[in-house]
Amino acid sequence: MKVIGGNKPYADMHHDRAIAAVYRRNAEAVGRTFPDLGPQAQRLAASTDMGNVSKAVPSIHPLIGIDSLPAVNHQPEFAAHCVTPSADRAVFDGALAMAWTAIDLAADAQMRARLIGAAS
Repeated sequence: MKVIGGNKPYADMHHDRAIAAVYRRNAEAVGRTFPDLGPQAQRLAASTDMGNVSKAVPSIHPLIGIDSLPAVNHQPEFAAHCVTPSADRAVFDGALAMAWTAIDLAADAQMRARLIGAAS
């Protein structure tokens, strides 16, 4: 557990690999690509309470690019990129991929049973 910004504890994010694989397939179907981060993928971190949620129920917290590099979130240059057609496309693509993922998970009896059991 990390303590970030004072006394607020944030758990490390645990991505459910099966859900992430379904999301990735759907994101790729709308044209999104995923860079091979190699060992660096294990070092990625963020301060979010989604980590706490992921300890209670199977979760994912995917990132989606808006063609802003080298600017990243919490920078004024990133904010400027958030009002571009590329950012609008990212919102649409991410929402569509996530909706398809929810449908796929609900339609898969084995996955649905696992997720319902985990939430109980």
